[in-house]
Amino acid sequence: MNTVIVGERGQITIPKRLRKKYGIKNSQPVIIEDRGGEIVIKPAIAIPTEKLKSMVRKFDDEYIKNIIEEDLLKEGEKEEIKKKWNK
Repeated sequence: MNTVIVGERGQITIPKRLRKKYGIKNSQPVIIEDRGGEIVIKPAIAIPTEKLKSMVRKFDDEYIKNIIEEDLLKEGEKEEIKKKWNK
């Protein structure tokens, strides 16, 4: 367990040992979660744009047609989702 001091603007310093253990580097984003009375800090996964582009599948007309045909939503579920997302 480590004790750290919260600065004027709410900042803390994650101990070097923990940054190294979890691969947290300078200026890297982290995720902060409120878990029922605990604050959890964990590394965020960042994927470089160039790598992301190579991972994205191009959606051609045939692929979209297959998705529509395989639609497994029950009657009314589509409308409920659209309503939820204001579409």
